[in-house]
Amino acid sequence: MSVSKMKKLAVFAHNSELDVIVKKLMRLRCVDISTHSDDGDGEIKLGKIECDLRRLELESSVEDIDTALMALAPYVQKGDGMLAGKKRLDVEAFANDGRADEARAAVKRTIEIVKRREQIKAELAKASVDVSAVRPYLSYDLPLDVSGTESTECFLGVLPAAADLDAIGKELYRAGAIAHLIGNDKNGIYAAYFCHRSDSAAVSALLSSYGFLKASFTGVHTTAKEYIKNVQKLVRSLGEEDKKLQGELVALAARTGEIEVLYDVEATELEATRQKQKLAATDSVALISAWIPAGREAAVCAVLDKFECAYDTSEPEGDDVPPILLKNNGFATNFEWVLGMYSYPQYGRFDPTFIMSIFYFIIFGIMFADVGYGLLVTLACFIAPKVIKLSPGLKRSLKMFGYCGISCIFFGVLFGSYFGDMPIAIMKTMMGIPESELPNLSLLPAESANLALLLDPLQDPMSFLVFSLAVGAVHLIAGMAVKFVILCKDGQVWDAIFDIGAYWVLFAGLGLLFVAPDIGKWVAIAGAVFIVLTHGRDAKNIVMKLFKGLLGLYDLINYASDLLSYSRILALGLSAGIIAQVVNLLGTMMGPTVAGFIMMVAVFLIGHTLNLAINLLGTFVHASRLQYIEFFGKFYEDGGTPFEPALSSEKYTEHQE
Repeated sequence: MSVSKMKKLAVFAHNSELDVIVKKLMRLRCVDISTHSDDGDGEIKLGKIECDLRRLELESSVEDIDTALMALAPYVQKGDGMLAGKKRLDVEAFANDGRADEARAAVKRTIEIVKRREQIKAELAKASVDVSAVRPYLSYDLPLDVSGTESTECFLGVLPAAADLDAIGKELYRAGAIAHLIGNDKNGIYAAYFCHRSDSAAVSALLSSYGFLKASFTGVHTTAKEYIKNVQKLVRSLGEEDKKLQGELVALAARTGEIEVLYDVEATELEATRQKQKLAATDSVALISAWIPAGREAAVCAVLDKFECAYDTSEPEGDDVPPILLKNNGFATNFEWVLGMYSYPQYGRFDPTFIMSIFYFIIFGIMFADVGYGLLVTLACFIAPKVIKLSPGLKRSLKMFGYCGISCIFFGVLFGSYFGDMPIAIMKTMMGIPESELPNLSLLPAESANLALLLDPLQDPMSFLVFSLAVGAVHLIAGMAVKFVILCKDGQVWDAIFDIGAYWVLFAGLGLLFVAPDIGKWVAIAGAVFIVLTHGRDAKNIVMKLFKGLLGLYDLINYASDLLSYSRILALGLSAGIIAQVVNLLGTMMGPTVAGFIMMVAVFLIGHTLNLAINLLGTFVHASRLQYIEFFGKFYEDGGTPFEPALSSEKYTEHQE
């Protein structure tokens, strides 16, 4: 509805109270602290508050708490924390009465357990690999790391599976080596070759020529059998240790609620530290510069009055650029994030969120008009925030889609779409109802079975196109009306009449051509003359006045182009309906048989889910585009910076004094 009026806040606070003051202001959720930049003027040089080390410590702490909560999540019982609602308590008392220290100890132990379990997992994986490598040598009786004696050399390894052992054995025998076959599998033939050290070079070269790969078991001082027994013993020991650690996690999970509170304590401390880094300070005093909504001035002053500090509030002046805080009703607030994806309005200018939300609601519903899909979207988006912990921003986004789902249901009734033509398809194919007995609910003449009260876009796409363009015309004229009002409020009444009103006269004439051609012709001519005579009023030369006036008529092409953009309503509406119709056709093609009913359910679930996902995304994108380009282009003055107050963390808790 509007952009909130902002006030500047300046606070001089002693450094000993700074931390408490910043946290109190954060809890108000209405103070946008500015980053101080010292221009170097003045006798007093203000520096920065050094708290980088503290910030790093808190970042590490918050990360550890988050890791601990994720590790404990699988073991949390209902009511222990994550599955419960937000806890209301005095967070400051929790931080100072010892409970926070106990929670930190639980986090520390959880992190230790997580790291140890990761080590155990790595050790078990290594043991599995080691056993796989050693297993082929189970029948080998020597320690695996034995490479020979003082006078002999041992070559332990594997030959290719296709190797000719007889030929290799004869060659090696002539070279002075004897073979000991160990076994074979799909990976190769395992063997040990022994020779005098004086023949080792020749034997090694010969083995290499046959593709022999020497095994390396450095540090394995036992036979393969003994080694595997030792590894299995280690695996059992590691498994028992992991089971004990898992039991500890189950016990620690009972303290998840305290750890969640600790998360908010540390996250709030981290945010306070980041905010303090924005401030300027001397050795004893800090300056807090911030923006606050004018409506919250009393609440901010009430907090500051409790401290020994000096503060002042003032109106924006000069080159000040206040941040933008939108103020809308409960319905339009949910659409503010759509506006934020484009750009916020300039301070003191018009906030289009309310008007945009109405048109977005309507256009979204027309594009994705279907009772079934709309009902699913509405239920999912209104129920999800009640059963799942979500951020306020995500809750508003889901509520927006929930409202848009209601619009889809409304227009779905008008256009007769219930998961496309599912009722008709089921009645015709699965129930065998003749065409002549199918329902016809249309308020307008219709030749075949029809559930549409107003029109069926698939049966009458031209009427739907006209309907879409009519909605677009209203949308464009509404944008021009907003511009008209803005100009009048700025004292530019004649500009509003000449730049907006003249086109309305022309549009009225063009519209009347279809119902009263004689009247419409003269109204259109009057509008055109009005534009030519007034559009170049700023030019000093009469020739330029006339030239600019004629150029004003050229804007008709731009308006026509904008109007044609609304044909995308037709495209989106038809795409969703046609895909749904194809899904219904495929789902009922086997007829009223057992297999047919099974296929129908499977095809309907998969097909309509995909259609819902694809067209929900497409509708969101194109409904947004029509607001950003066609609607905002008529009046919107963007470029504002969003109001971003410093906030205490309330992910798991609500502070209670």
